[in-house]
Amino acid sequence: TENREKKIMHNCYKTKTPFLPNHLFPTIIILLASLVLLSTIATALPPSINTNANTSNNGNAMTSPSSIQKVLVTGANGYLASHIVQTLLTKGYTVHACVRDATNPASIRHLQTLPCVTPTNLKFFSTGDMADPSLRDRYVDPISDCDAVIHAASPLSPKLSGREFDGFRDVLNPGMEGTREVLDAILEKCRRHPSNPIRCLVLTSSMSAAAPIPEPSVKGESYWSDDERQLARKNFYGCLKTRQERLCHEWTASRKETGEIPSDFRFAAICPTMIIGPPIVDRGDGSAKYTPSGTMGSFYKWLTGGRPTAPNDSMSFIDVRDCAAMHVVPLERDDVQGRYFSLVESWHWNDILTTLKELYPKIPEFELYDGEDKVTPTKFDLGRMHSLGVEV
Repeated sequence: TENREKKIMHNCYKTKTPFLPNHLFPTIIILLASLVLLSTIATALPPSINTNANTSNNGNAMTSPSSIQKVLVTGANGYLASHIVQTLLTKGYTVHACVRDATNPASIRHLQTLPCVTPTNLKFFSTGDMADPSLRDRYVDPISDCDAVIHAASPLSPKLSGREFDGFRDVLNPGMEGTREVLDAILEKCRRHPSNPIRCLVLTSSMSAAAPIPEPSVKGESYWSDDERQLARKNFYGCLKTRQERLCHEWTASRKETGEIPSDFRFAAICPTMIIGPPIVDRGDGSAKYTPSGTMGSFYKWLTGGRPTAPNDSMSFIDVRDCAAMHVVPLERDDVQGRYFSLVESWHWNDILTTLKELYPKIPEFELYDGEDKVTPTKFDLGRMHSLGVEV
């Protein structure tokens, strides 16, 4: 833990994050480092959806063929995806980065200024709004000479102007259609170029796709959320992630059976919990300003706006850099297929807020939950995650 903390602190200071005071960000990182205890229970999964396919028992790396050299990344300028791009480039891959508008310098400058970028290893493609049905062929060009796909794009918190939020229109439908478009593009590439097909698909899923009710005593990758129940609660993002991941599992199995994709095609779903950590920002003239959004936006609000009462619930986190590293492992190992959690152990909100208060005394006051029905933090079987070999 001490070595991990030093590593995180070193990387933190190399990436200055302008939205927090200098004295605050290290305390956040210390919190992350303190959440490092992980379980090592063995995983047993049912055969309904083969989420444990071909994984070796000892977790040793099995180098995949060197055919994977170019990787298409959707939503490449997003918070997590930017770290995925950086990890790929650092490892020597060429990246085809799909973003909404590649002609907007402000949306891609933080990637263009990465130290690992060369004139030939990063190429941008404009793929438009995921909800635009007129762009169904948006991935034809970017995927044409790629070997693998990391589908990280997702309508998490759409920006609406002058209209009321509609979960079907703004999240569920475009998210599912965007995934179908990626799968169609992979299939077409395999048909047109059987000697150079797509060999691996990695999906950014979510722990919201593994949230059964009632919660099991120990949660592993075999557990799934009830998408209809999520929809009834208007949890559109959770429903999207559950349906999106199931679609990819089923598509892979059926297309392998028909021989439309290679028999050694690999699909892996990385299921992160709440992702926090330093964002990748513009490294140019230092004038770029970062506005926290998504999960970091929520985390920032806890520090500045507080929570009046600790919820009677538990929460887990993952460092964005560790989560990005997990997305790249399936490209490099033939034995990595199926679902993988991406998280550290869960804490009750009493412990989370108390620790934040100790590390950052300026956090607004709050009341701890003192009911007799205080929940036990969720327990996870992280054997499969550990098999990826990423130190968290």
